[in-house]
Amino acid sequence: MHTVQLSLPSTLRLSRRPHPAASSRPATDTWVLPRGTLHRIARPLGCRIECIAGRAWITHDRDPRDTVLEAGESHTCDRPERVIVQALEALTLRVLPPAG
Repeated sequence: MHTVQLSLPSTLRLSRRPHPAASSRPATDTWVLPRGTLHRIARPLGCRIECIAGRAWITHDRDPRDTVLEAGESHTCDRPERVIVQALEALTLRVLPPAG
């Protein structure tokens, strides 16, 4: 896991295509995002974001820390503020609810 400072491009679209595995595990969302698109999580506290393929940039509102995930890495959200995930390249990610 790498921490970097990045800025968002001004024009990005959100693209969501559910992965077939998402239907068998309704508490988990799997997202496939083309390069440059965004995924937003409104109340992420305790959620785990897993990078299955590609690279993801993750930032929390009001938090100066940014995280870049490579395939096989994960990030557990330690803040309640909205999270924005940007696909730095074609990306497949899984969002798991808080444990417990």
